[in-house]
Amino acid sequence: MATPPVDNLPADPSIPLAADVRAAYQNLYNKIQAGIDSTMDLATIEALNPWRDEVDQVLTKDDEYKLSADTAIFAALQKQIQYTNQGLSKLRAQVSAIASHFALAGDIIGAIDAVLSLVEGTST
Repeated sequence: MATPPVDNLPADPSIPLAADVRAAYQNLYNKIQAGIDSTMDLATIEALNPWRDEVDQVLTKDDEYKLSADTAIFAALQKQIQYTNQGLSKLRAQVSAIASHFALAGDIIGAIDAVLSLVEGTST
């Protein structure tokens, strides 16, 4: 398991997961997988990979609980949800930090283009 951040969690969702909550986790899993599949950036892959697996564990444990309605599985699912949601908060901060670098890069490229278009009399 990846190391979760140490911050406060929102209230636990009901178990088994409500359809909209489960759909949100499934959508998140799909988005993380697409992010992994679409990049060769090692830092991005290392940030996303463990949390894809943790989100998958939430979905898997929810399925297991629905099949058995076992209290031990209920507790495991609840723990998995808490752990995963902590990690997702940390991942969100990481992705936000990465995204801010893209904005900065865009600003720098725009400034470079402005200089080159004035100096060289060309545009990109």
